Amino acid sequence: MPNRIIEIATNNQKLSAYRGFLRIEREGNVSDVPFNHICALIITAHQIVYTQNLLQRLCEESIPLIILGHNYLPSGMLLSFIGHVRQTEIQYLQIEQKKPLYKKVWQRIIQEKIKNQSRVLQLFEKENPLTNLHHFVLSGDTDNKEGYAAKLYFKSLFGNNFVRNRDSDGINAFLNYGYAVIRAALARYVVAAGLNPAYGIEHHNKLNPFCLVDDLIEPFRPIVDATVYKLLLNNESLTELTSTHKAAFAGLLTKEYATMSGSSPLYMLLQQCVWDLIHIYKTQNIEFNFSPYLFKDDRND
Repeated sequence: MPNRIIEIATNNQKLSAYRGFLRIEREGNVSDVPFNHICALIITAHQIVYTQNLLQRLCEESIPLIILGHNYLPSGMLLSFIGHVRQTEIQYLQIEQKKPLYKKVWQRIIQEKIKNQSRVLQLFEKENPLTNLHHFVLSGDTDNKEGYAAKLYFKSLFGNNFVRNRDSDGINAFLNYGYAVIRAALARYVVAAGLNPAYGIEHHNKLNPFCLVDDLIEPFRPIVDATVYKLLLNNESLTELTSTHKAAFAGLLTKEYATMSGSSPLYMLLQQCVWDLIHIYKTQNIEFNFSPYLFKDDRND
């Protein structure tokens, strides 16, 4: 299973396809990475040259190419049109669902997000105002418990002076990068399963072709939050995102998390989430196999 996030962070490189490899060239130095080891390709550098053959091969392999801009916010993403032999059937199943089902799915997603936020606060022995809040999330989260929880959660985790702002530096930029890593992996699995990533559950934006990805990522964002807080605990300076920090975020995909049936790496949990959604569309039963032990014994990893 491909699970490596490859980041191109150094300027003036050439990227091409060479047989079964991504070839990276800079100043006479050449390195090759097998395509079947790559989960996503993230670009943060400037003056990068891409060959047409590479872009075509990335699409054939369903490997997303993500361009990150200011403060590591995604500026764009290239994904394959064809991800599954039964793509048309699955996408018809996706778009024919009724609004009440979408509202129930979104309710479950937000409940799981709030529960995981609560687990992060509990893990780090923070004041936890979210303990029972997930019980009060309505169908479709019509009274925006998600926003209310986020305001309490980030203040409790990072301090009263912290404000979650995607365009800010420091902690916010670190969060942006971590979310982008998980978003890239999840986008791949959404397309590979045959779903249309533009057709969301709650997110509906004509300018966003990845609304479904932005829906499904919500319960997994606290994994990134916990990782950033661990950096603070280790007295890390969060003013500049270094290669070591980026490697820590990329490593989240292969990190093992406790589940009810043992343990699984994060990339498998993301993949399972996508297949659970397809199963929901087929059966109308709201069953996501989110792990209730996602952060168990995770503090010192």
